[in-house]
Amino acid sequence: MIRLNLLGEEPSLDKSLVMMLGGFIASIICFVGIFSVMLSSVNSEIANLNVQIETYENQLVDLRKKTKIVEDLEKKRDELSSKLSVIAELKQNKLGPVRILDDLNLALPDKAWITSVEEKGQGMKISGNALDNQTIALFMKDLEQSEYFKKVDLIETKQAENQGAKIKSFTLLADISYAGKIAIEAVKEEEKQATLNINFPAKNKRVG
Repeated sequence: MIRLNLLGEEPSLDKSLVMMLGGFIASIICFVGIFSVMLSSVNSEIANLNVQIETYENQLVDLRKKTKIVEDLEKKRDELSSKLSVIAELKQNKLGPVRILDDLNLALPDKAWITSVEEKGQGMKISGNALDNQTIALFMKDLEQSEYFKKVDLIETKQAENQGAKIKSFTLLADISYAGKIAIEAVKEEEKQATLNINFPAKNKRVG
């Protein structure tokens, strides 16, 4: 019996076309792989940047807290300085004149005596008699050792007599400070607080 092939021969595929198609698919797969690696790297870098941003934000919050502490300390320092000034003024008005007269009497040598004391603004005019110039000089020196007498000048000295004895009459002008030691301590306290204010920012620089 004779068989007839009505379908004809099966067409054969071109090998070069198959190779091109395979190469194209491989290229796509390779590109997708490279893109995935790059995307993973970018995501990792973004995550690291987010961590750094969060760290810096935390440091900024901490620094703001410390800055607030410094500002509060400066405010308290100013309040303390104001209180010290008020206290010094109150004590000055209450104790100043008494202490000045006490120091005046303590500085007066045995061979001298005071005839009058007159307040001149921020100064004091002191008139008196002494046996000699050395006694007057000693009186001036001892006055300047007081915390209440800042400067003592000899305005006038002249020869005089008292019951037939030759003496020296004198007039002194002294700058006085009613606050005395209180004012000095107030200045020292302000300097101490100023030093603390300088040191605090230096400590803050080490944060972070």
